[in-house]
Amino acid sequence: MEKRKKRTLRRRIVWGVFGLFVLFCVGMTIDYWGYPYGAPIGGRSFNRGENGLWLRYKWYFGEHSETERRVLASELKDRQIPYAYFHVRFIGKSGKLAFRYPQQARALTTGLHREAPGVKLIAWVYVSYGGTKSDVPLTDVKTRQAMIAEAIWLVHDCGFDGVQWDVEPIADGDPGFLALMRETRAALPPGTLLSTATPMWAPAALQQTGWSDGYFAQIAGTCDQMAVMCYDSGYLTPRSYVWLVRQQAIHVTHAAGQCNPKCRVLLGVPTYGQGFFSHNTRAETLTMALRGVREGLADPGADLSTFAGIAPFAEYTTSAQDWRVYASLWLAPSPP
Repeated sequence: MEKRKKRTLRRRIVWGVFGLFVLFCVGMTIDYWGYPYGAPIGGRSFNRGENGLWLRYKWYFGEHSETERRVLASELKDRQIPYAYFHVRFIGKSGKLAFRYPQQARALTTGLHREAPGVKLIAWVYVSYGGTKSDVPLTDVKTRQAMIAEAIWLVHDCGFDGVQWDVEPIADGDPGFLALMRETRAALPPGTLLSTATPMWAPAALQQTGWSDGYFAQIAGTCDQMAVMCYDSGYLTPRSYVWLVRQQAIHVTHAAGQCNPKCRVLLGVPTYGQGFFSHNTRAETLTMALRGVREGLADPGADLSTFAGIAPFAEYTTSAQDWRVYASLWLAPSPP
């Protein structure tokens, strides 16, 4: 009799746990497909006309016509984008640029300076830095010196207004990257804009995938601008991704304000559709990103004085529908 009661109790526990699991799965499914349940986006747009845009290397390579350049100039002005990040491809192990197109770059920058005089043209330089044999050794002084010489060349010979180091991946507290930023700042001509594309802030338990408040503050002390790449997060649900972007708006702006109030923070938002393991196209959308940005900036913990704007990634993947969302949720005046 006693054994039968125990078996009955075990069955009830098993079925109870199973029932809770089923309810959890149903709830998660409803939340995954239903969030935010038609609710309007909270907060308001803090658009200040200081937005950015990442652009494809074909502009630097000279593969666009003058007509296309003039159209680009008009679009940058109409969309309130004064920071244009032109991809100049990547740095090799020696610290040198893999591709050099000075004549094409000079034609691009000369034309855009004339046609869109309020836009800063920034050379976006990718650097692979994951610790493997094929990566750029940032801990080597000579390599950093070679990289900085290339940055000066991009400004002096190619006519760019600044340089953006896009070093990936960078672990929290990495000393090599901090040294590169400090040395670049010291070497660039006065008035040259120094930017960096950064990973996202991450909570302490997930610091291996992002930066801490302290490291953001250190990097802010070396540069004019930090553009946080709020995409390829690996967060699979819309709700969790909105939460993550909200934290960037709070933590990164606050960290910048603690160390260098003049450093401007831009939040990069996804406008591409192809899905990889790190990019769930149901969660990481422009609409969800803007929800996180607006809600985060409305939080009292955010430092609005350091916030500049958003930066779609990228010019070559942004659809007409994405630009309509950008206009309605970001450029359009918010109701009082």
